Amino acid sequence: MEQSLIDYVIELFDGVLIDEYGWEHYRIDGKKYDIRFDPSRIEWACDCPAFTYRRKFKKKYCKHIVEVQERKFKQRVADAEGRAGARVV
Repeated sequence: MEQSLIDYVIELFDGVLIDEYGWEHYRIDGKKYDIRFDPSRIEWACDCPAFTYRRKFKKKYCKHIVEVQERKFKQRVADAEGRAGARVV
């Protein structure tokens, strides 16, 4: 019950949930992993095994974190393009 409510709230608020500590929680469609970003420390974390054991393979992030970062970047670019095209005369 609680997990489905969290998933619903994340979907409702543009794919992000901010908890009481300021961490941003993201989800990827079809995956149960909790992808987190702490803006105060600029630190990413994920519950997947690839992130947990990444040091063995010398990788900084897992593919889930990279996907969320790319989605956020594309959204910012789209927002910036929308504002840049308007001229007031």
